[in-house]
Amino acid sequence: MRNSIKLPTDKRPSAQRQRLFARAAGAGFDVHAAGGATEVVLYDEIGQWGVSAAAFKAKLASITGDIVLKINSPGGDVFDGIAMHNDLIAHRGNVRIEVTGLAASAASIVAMAGDEIAIASNAFVMIHRAWSFTIGNTEDHTDTARLLSQIDGALAATYQQRTGHDLQQITTWMAEETWFGASEAIDAGFADEQIADRDEPKAAFDLSIYAHVPDRLKQAPRQGLNIGSRTETEQWLRSHGMSRSQAKAFTHSGYSGLSGAPESTAPSSQAAVIEKFIATVARATADLSKGRRS
Repeated sequence: MRNSIKLPTDKRPSAQRQRLFARAAGAGFDVHAAGGATEVVLYDEIGQWGVSAAAFKAKLASITGDIVLKINSPGGDVFDGIAMHNDLIAHRGNVRIEVTGLAASAASIVAMAGDEIAIASNAFVMIHRAWSFTIGNTEDHTDTARLLSQIDGALAATYQQRTGHDLQQITTWMAEETWFGASEAIDAGFADEQIADRDEPKAAFDLSIYAHVPDRLKQAPRQGLNIGSRTETEQWLRSHGMSRSQAKAFTHSGYSGLSGAPESTAPSSQAAVIEKFIATVARATADLSKGRRS
């Protein structure tokens, strides 16, 4: 069953994360003709840092007839995901979804809009409860909690309509952040058929914000460092032993931001990571200088 989600997409918490995922490789958003249908490739984060609902709607407006939407996305902004879902429901033509890598979080909601849903043999679907953060007083936090509860209810109802499971089972899966491999997704009703893995480029993302990422989707620590990106710097620091809050404190406030104290009082374990970081930057700078001289 395919129904639009009755939830206003203009009600957002008073503060939201700037970016959720570090883009690793292969991200893209493309539309092209493929046989008797139009193929839409959604290989990116959902929201303003990847593919926004507005950009998605603009692409759909140019399409007549059937659509094959290929998804490899870690999710992102739930409001954009809901809007994309509703736009697909409203499209005049058959909508076939092919999960070629990952349909997680908001991307799984987009996938539920398909008349038929196929999943590659090595792909995953993931559902979880909505989350955000709020800056403000008790009323602001209460409003956000109320909104998140409404979102969870709307998403659970959508999953229930698609899969046929009772709400209790759906909400349990959401609360546990459940990852479904291809056969599991079909058994649970999140997909209709399994297709062979496609030999094509797929986007890869840092999924460390999630708690139960399957081992084969985890990225190995990167050896390189893009010092022009705060997200990449945080990822590098975390891969070498820092917690998320420590890495964020350092990238936002420098060495003293780790504890709010002068540099000399920063914990030695943190200092060791930062010294390694500084050495890495120094080597990168030296290599860059050599390249300019040659």
